[in-house]
Amino acid sequence: MSFRMNRVPNPDLHDAFRCADRPCYTVIQTGFSPGGDEFAATLCQVPAGAGCGCAKPASAAGRMIRTGLYGRLPWVAVTVIPLLFIILCVAMIDGGPPATAAESADGFAAVRRGLQEELNAAHAERRQTTADIAAERRGLQDDIVALQRDVAAAEAELNRLEKVHDQLLAEEKRLAEAQREAIAAMDEVRGTVRTGARDLLALLESSLVSGHRPGRAEPFRELLAAGRAPRMEEIRALIAAYDDELWGSGTVERQPAAMVGLDGRRRQAEVTRIGALTAICQDDEAGLSFAVYGKEHDAFLAVSRVPWFHRRTVKRFLAGEDADVCLDFSGGATVQRLALQPTPWERLKSGGVLVWPILFIGIVALGLSVERFFFLRRVKSNTDTVMGRVTGLVAGGEWDASLELVQRRTGPVYNVLAAGLRARRSTREVLEHVFEEAIMKELPRLEKFLPTLQVLAAVAPLLGLLGTVTGMIDTFQVITIYGTGDPKMMSGGISEALVTTKLGLMVAIPIILIHTFFSRRVEAIIGDMEEKAVGLTVAIINRDNGRAEGA
Repeated sequence: MSFRMNRVPNPDLHDAFRCADRPCYTVIQTGFSPGGDEFAATLCQVPAGAGCGCAKPASAAGRMIRTGLYGRLPWVAVTVIPLLFIILCVAMIDGGPPATAAESADGFAAVRRGLQEELNAAHAERRQTTADIAAERRGLQDDIVALQRDVAAAEAELNRLEKVHDQLLAEEKRLAEAQREAIAAMDEVRGTVRTGARDLLALLESSLVSGHRPGRAEPFRELLAAGRAPRMEEIRALIAAYDDELWGSGTVERQPAAMVGLDGRRRQAEVTRIGALTAICQDDEAGLSFAVYGKEHDAFLAVSRVPWFHRRTVKRFLAGEDADVCLDFSGGATVQRLALQPTPWERLKSGGVLVWPILFIGIVALGLSVERFFFLRRVKSNTDTVMGRVTGLVAGGEWDASLELVQRRTGPVYNVLAAGLRARRSTREVLEHVFEEAIMKELPRLEKFLPTLQVLAAVAPLLGLLGTVTGMIDTFQVITIYGTGDPKMMSGGISEALVTTKLGLMVAIPIILIHTFFSRRVEAIIGDMEEKAVGLTVAIINRDNGRAEGA
């Protein structure tokens, strides 16, 4: 805190405490409070002349005098009184004789005049200071008014800005909500487009149309890998690809295209695509083959040759001679299954050792069946016409002609009839025994190899069952050693079990049917022989009885 000592006239105290008509002066202390406000506090009252007894404590008549930043009191009030005190002290120290009353009066008069001058100067200074304070106060009041106007304008501007702020906050909320809705809509569009692109990519990677349009799936792979929002041109490309796929699925197209043949080499070949169902490759090296689209090579893959029973139909279709063609509605699964289907030789080898005995049985049974077929084919079962002529000749007694008629023909029935005609002079009992002997003589020829076929038909499925047992034993041995983790390890035993059983049944069932057919045929021939033998017996007996009656 800074202090400044000023001396100012105090007329109020002068009126209360007069001292030889001289005004008293108030010594005040000014400074700043800790809060920063400037203040002045009266400390004591001292007279203008030496030895004035009107000094009073500051508490009796003290009052606060507020000034500007620092008090504007003259410096005389601070310097004159200490200067007088110093002069008196110096005079006393000189030790001279005491002054006379006249000298003292003159001295005091001089001092009074000096002080009066100083007082006048102080009054002038005070008036000037008061005027300055008033002017400064007016300026400050003007400043206050201006500041108040500024404050009012600032408050109005603040109110306006607050309203603008509130409006901006509301607009910000609205825009934020609109932004959230737009982001949600964009996310929905993005998800829809990415889902459509993913579905389209899966469709293009399995469609036969892609074989004639290589590289059309690559932009959609890049779109899915980018992880960004799709651009408008990408959405248009997505729609165009769907349209192209729909158009290509409904058209038949033939043009050269890249193809990976059955030998694994890539080359150009003429490919006929029937919509998105079937693709047929015409290759000079591999011939006709069914193909699918391979996304790894971005080309057609020949998976299997056209089966022989479809080859003629496919050739006529490709030549434009026929509209019939084989279609694969399974999306390529059928033609791929044809490629994975093992050949008959591979199936036989997977059956193990027991396949060969079963095949041998089948071959033997086939040979025996062929022999029996041609033998029984030569045996005429319809002998009624010949039998009628023989009966007529017998009734007329033309034995030689009837015997010659039956001997010109071959077959069990004619052999039996010939034996009966040779024994025509025998009795009835002997004649019947002759016919029975002739029939029994023909039976071994008729029933030849039929028991053998029956045995082979029984042995073939038993061998298949044996193969099943051995295959299951091998399978359980593999399970014991390697466990069930790898199904391929068990496929050998299972293949042996299934193939041998299947092959055994495939051999046995036809043999049983053939044996049954031949047995019924032999039974029909035997019945025919017995019938004709009885008829000839009756004719011979009737001839003999008629001849006896005539004699």
